[in-house]
Amino acid sequence: MKDLLKGSKQKTFFVLILLVVVLFILENFGVMGFLESPAQKVFRPIQLGFYKTGQDVANFVATVKGIGALRERESNLALENAKLLAENARLKKLTEENKLLREQLGAKIVAKDLIAANVIGTDPLFSSEEFLLDRGKTDGVKEDSLVVLKDILIGQIRTVHNSTSVVRLLTDPESKIAAITEGGAKGILEGEFGSGLTLAKVAQTDTLQEGQIVFTLGEAGFPRGLVLGKINKVQKNPAELFQKAAVEPLVAFKSLELVFISK
Repeated sequence: MKDLLKGSKQKTFFVLILLVVVLFILENFGVMGFLESPAQKVFRPIQLGFYKTGQDVANFVATVKGIGALRERESNLALENAKLLAENARLKKLTEENKLLREQLGAKIVAKDLIAANVIGTDPLFSSEEFLLDRGKTDGVKEDSLVVLKDILIGQIRTVHNSTSVVRLLTDPESKIAAITEGGAKGILEGEFGSGLTLAKVAQTDTLQEGQIVFTLGEAGFPRGLVLGKINKVQKNPAELFQKAAVEPLVAFKSLELVFISK
């Protein structure tokens, strides 16, 4: 029995050796390629499908990552641009303020001892012809102090608080200033509702002309020669005792950001 089993194992081993040799010979002579081709035809579409699917998934993941990176770069660029714009705006404002300061130092009429103040808006309780400034008692501001821009009179301080103050503009109806034109005609510059100015109480014998500059006469605490505005229309009626003229400010008061207060 043992001899029979031993002979069977030897035969099996011999067959396996023979099979390996035959397969080796067939592979060398190209016969195995003929046998493999049917299997390849069956499995190739499946392999190709898996391969293409893998490529598509990889491309999709790469695209998603690329979009995320692009959005992050765009966000960073937008933030940097915003910072640059803000910095440029700040530098531009500083340049403009420095220019005004240099020009103010060159003004000849108003004293050099001035307080620079920013216009910070208006208060609903105030008239539209009054501004709120960011300087007050702690800065040395006093009531009735003049508010100027170079040699142009803007108004007078009406009310002073600790850190803020209210300036009454020339266009306020309560504002009345003795004035003289460059031609020598004297009158009273009065504010009017609607941001207007009128040079009133001018004698009929005086000459008023459009385009003439109007200055302070130098009375009631105002230095002589501050610019008040320019005549844009003369209203003369021989039947009346006085003539008058409409005057426009040389600067748009509502657009002011920086002014100067005399101490």
